[in-house]
Amino acid sequence: MNIILISLDTLTAGHMGCYGYWKNVSPNLDRFAEGATLFENCFAPGIPTQPCYTTTFSGREPLDHGIVAHGGTFDVRPDVVFLPELLSDAGYHTACVSSLPRMKPWFGRGWKEDIPPSKIGRYIQMVTAESINNAAVPWLQKRKQDDRFFLFLHYWDVHTPYFAPMEYRDKFYSGDPSDPSLTSFLPFEKDPFAEWWLKATDDQGAFTGWIARLAREAGVEKITDAEYVVAQYDAELAYLDDHIVEIFDVLKKTGLEEDTLVMFMADHGEEMYEHGIFFDHHGLYDPNIHTPLFAKLPGQTKGRSVSHHVRHQDIAVTLLDLAGVDVPEEMIGMSLMPFLRGETPDDWRDDSLLTEENSWMSKWALRKNGFKLIKARAKDWHNYPPRELYHIPSDPGETHNLVAAESRLADEMDEELEARVSEGLKRYGRTVDPIVEQGLSPMGQRAWDWIKKSRYW
Repeated sequence: MNIILISLDTLTAGHMGCYGYWKNVSPNLDRFAEGATLFENCFAPGIPTQPCYTTTFSGREPLDHGIVAHGGTFDVRPDVVFLPELLSDAGYHTACVSSLPRMKPWFGRGWKEDIPPSKIGRYIQMVTAESINNAAVPWLQKRKQDDRFFLFLHYWDVHTPYFAPMEYRDKFYSGDPSDPSLTSFLPFEKDPFAEWWLKATDDQGAFTGWIARLAREAGVEKITDAEYVVAQYDAELAYLDDHIVEIFDVLKKTGLEEDTLVMFMADHGEEMYEHGIFFDHHGLYDPNIHTPLFAKLPGQTKGRSVSHHVRHQDIAVTLLDLAGVDVPEEMIGMSLMPFLRGETPDDWRDDSLLTEENSWMSKWALRKNGFKLIKARAKDWHNYPPRELYHIPSDPGETHNLVAAESRLADEMDEELEARVSEGLKRYGRTVDPIVEQGLSPMGQRAWDWIKKSRYW
């Protein structure tokens, strides 16, 4: 059976209709999900991009493979084997249309074809769905029915900056984004990134000044309403959704859909302007770590939803299981194939999750039994408290820190978090917490140093 893994980078689950979003921003993806197996609770064990994809392709957790930051200087463990390598060795024609191999060398391992998007600009995060499809569609059209393949497609459209084509810009927004009575975006002026993002620039291809560019192209001097920027994130998703149809169409026209598993994922989500984090993906809150995951086996017509908790490391194990390839014992993921076949395993894991970030913040989090404890290894520039405790069912926005009110529970979860980190270090032959050992990523450290010198500190 062929395999297509499609990643919709930076897409938080909460902004898709199939996960309950109230705006009709992803009708084609939602329609596909209606006939697929949708995992309601997929969470990232490490964010953002590089830890997530290393976990996805290795089937191992960040404590093991060692990639805990985006843009870090540490290499992946030398004994880590990646999904494309294993499938290639098993006779699969492995190919990717992705800019990941241009980020870190290990993302290039195992691909028989590393197909560049048709157009790559100054920033790989600004590759458009059209550029991905211009490379992917002809490749799919050339496939022969007896050529087993694994294709990875990586779409970046909802990643910052949110520059959807102009015809999409007002699709989910009406009114005046500079209305002085709408002030939700004004707190961003005190944000560490403000001078970077608000600085006017004529550079159409850079992150610098991207909010200023949005304002200029909206015909206003200054954006005051954060919902206008949210609407641009949604517009990017709508643009991406329109282009995903091309992949569905070519699979149908070529007959490949009759023998191809199609799986959709995201590496991490995005904060809109919750928690004082404006349009970015740092922080271990659910908008960042709760990601979409849904897949369809050939011939599946009836959709099903799975409430069991799943992780990114499950993806590699699942695809190896599907391909009939032995799973290395180092891969700690669990196969999702029983769920895809409509079965419910009796011995599935509980809902506890250990997750980390070390790119913009150096933190661990333990999510368990509806509670989440976030614990810092170092100060962050938002001046958040060193420990945060939230009860997700009653406080899905994670706005009420219960560390004081539930001090005993906070201490118990703190002890469990540290025990799980310590056990992982011992299990994987490490002596130092990689977050502590590596420190904040150079990318985050440069920003941190700049912020401390700025007018905000």
